[in-house]
Amino acid sequence: MELLLSIQSLSLALLLVGVGLAFSDIRLSGWVLGWILLTGALLLQGFRSMLSYFIEQGGVDAATYSVINDWMGLGFSLLIVGSMHLMREVFARHRLAEERLRVIGAAAQDAIIMMDNKGRIAFWNEAARRIFGYAEQEARGKKLHELIVPQPYRVDFEKRLDVAADAAQGNVIGKTLELAGLRKDGKEIVTEHSISGVSIDRKWHTICIVRDVTERKQYEERIRHLANYDNLTGLPNRMLFYDRLSQAINLAQRNRHELALLYLDLDRFKSVNDARGHDAGDAVLKGAADRIQAQVRESDTVARIGGDEFAVILPRIASPQDAAIVAGKIIDALCASFPASDAEHGKIEIGSSIGIAMFPKDGEDIDALFKAADAAMYKAKQSGNSLCFCAA
Repeated sequence: MELLLSIQSLSLALLLVGVGLAFSDIRLSGWVLGWILLTGALLLQGFRSMLSYFIEQGGVDAATYSVINDWMGLGFSLLIVGSMHLMREVFARHRLAEERLRVIGAAAQDAIIMMDNKGRIAFWNEAARRIFGYAEQEARGKKLHELIVPQPYRVDFEKRLDVAADAAQGNVIGKTLELAGLRKDGKEIVTEHSISGVSIDRKWHTICIVRDVTERKQYEERIRHLANYDNLTGLPNRMLFYDRLSQAINLAQRNRHELALLYLDLDRFKSVNDARGHDAGDAVLKGAADRIQAQVRESDTVARIGGDEFAVILPRIASPQDAAIVAGKIIDALCASFPASDAEHGKIEIGSSIGIAMFPKDGEDIDALFKAADAAMYKAKQSGNSLCFCAA
């Protein structure tokens, strides 16, 4: 009998502890509280089975059985109350976690996209809708690469993501990738993906933080263009010209062939600026750049060195006479009248003086070749000839 009472007391104590913890501010794992309540219930049920056995054997009188049975009813009532509160707490925590995720997702400026172990979209926040144009209901259950990646890049995107269902992290987890993106309206954008992974129910899920970097890339491209190209004519500037000339010299040395450098200056350009203003001068410079480019090959480089000075690299030339032919065509093109800038003045007439230097005869490096072409150009201008070869 003492054993039965001990089991009853232990089971009731466990049930009371479980219920007390469930209603207290102490936050334990739902598994821990569940095991406490379940152990109490099992002990109580075991006590009830043993009590029934003793009743049948005549070892317990009816009055004692009635009292003990009432206590068992109290124990089962405590079990029901504790279990219901525990379930309510679990559901509340689950709802709170979902609400926190929703609030964080809604407040984030970057798209937050979570995919399950099969690569299907399971979470899609408001920023994702704003960036790609798809509502959450449209995105859920879809494959990410089929939804936001342009057709030519889908296979490569899926291979690079490389997410496996058995907790294999893939080769891009923890990395940031710059990828082409596709909006719902068909517009292509540039996106930056920060990819991480998390295990949920022992299955690997992938989380992508996606940012639209289209404007940033356009700005960076604009900066690169301004650093290498003349803002007025769109031609390569002095810095890019030197880089192209260096490459052309290296190629000529390796293949043992000649190249020509043409250095030209616009005649009477200062008078155009003085008489008609800088707008007219800018129009002449842009027109001159177009005319020079029209006389050379696609493989040749035309650059604006500064002011009214231009340079042309002919990277593969058969002979100095061929360089002279190109220079003559440029001079003829620039000697043709330019349209009048206004009704008050007539057409604009300018000319050009061109100096020609040959590699390797007139110089074997950038500085020597450029100085030779510059000297030849001034010689042509002073002598009144339209073009002149280096005297060296």
